[in-house]
Amino acid sequence: MTAKQHPEIIIQARRGGTVESVHHAVAALAGPDGEIVERWGDPGMVTFWRSSAKPFQAQAWLTDGTVTQFGWGAEQLAIMSSSHDGLDFQAGLVRSMLADLGLSEADLRCDAKLKAQHNCSGNHTGFLAACVNHGWDVPTYQQPGHPAQEAALQMFAACVGLDARQIPTGVDGCGIVCYATPITVAAATFALLPELLPEIGAAMRAHPTLVEGPGWIDTLVMQTIPGATSKCGAEGLSCVSLPDGRGLAVKVVDGADRASDPATVTALAAVLGADAIAAPLRAKGRPPITNDAGDVVGELLGVAPA
Repeated sequence: MTAKQHPEIIIQARRGGTVESVHHAVAALAGPDGEIVERWGDPGMVTFWRSSAKPFQAQAWLTDGTVTQFGWGAEQLAIMSSSHDGLDFQAGLVRSMLADLGLSEADLRCDAKLKAQHNCSGNHTGFLAACVNHGWDVPTYQQPGHPAQEAALQMFAACVGLDARQIPTGVDGCGIVCYATPITVAAATFALLPELLPEIGAAMRAHPTLVEGPGWIDTLVMQTIPGATSKCGAEGLSCVSLPDGRGLAVKVVDGADRASDPATVTALAAVLGADAIAAPLRAKGRPPITNDAGDVVGELLGVAPA
């Protein structure tokens, strides 16, 4: 079946009713079998998954017995898959996990200051857990070629259906190895997420505030669209496993953070229908632009051409 093709999604920055700037986003929608059924712009664009890969990295530690070894459950799976907001209950969970490993915040290499409050600390703790479980070197856990990084890459490759040697890699903002694929691969993989990551997907849906935080896009998607599993990444990438088995991936072409939420909500409305978007999520799709005094002087607005 030929995928239905649309122009790019447009995100307008409006000030005083005038369009001041425009961002563009590409998107792909996959059916439950992983086949692409609808596209906006060129979703063949290759981009790094960044944090959207975290649930698939966490799957490595579930599959190899690390999670069981430390008696961890759904909350720990959710925080390992997260880009959390650094709130006390999120950082506290990370600290308790590090204590289970006999480690401390000093062992985290995600940054020099925030440590457990860093948004990637749960993900890093998963890598540290694998190191402790397997006897791998702890201080170098971030480095390319480290056994933990190789294990995570192999799991990611198996999930996306590619040879690990064919996947371009780089270094994420937090120092972990990151992976690049076409947007179409991200959409197809998230369509298959319930089959690939049944336990992790369930954990994320059960604990959406651990995955990001109150008022953030991933949390709101999972709170307001029952059965959806959402995980965004840096540089304007957002991936959603929809409750009907389809997978959606949206990428802001210029990587602008401010355009990511409007692009995601616009794409969700195009796929699910505007009536399926609850008010809190709808508000994320039309955020205000404020001036230095905090006054609302404009808005961002997404448009998905038919």
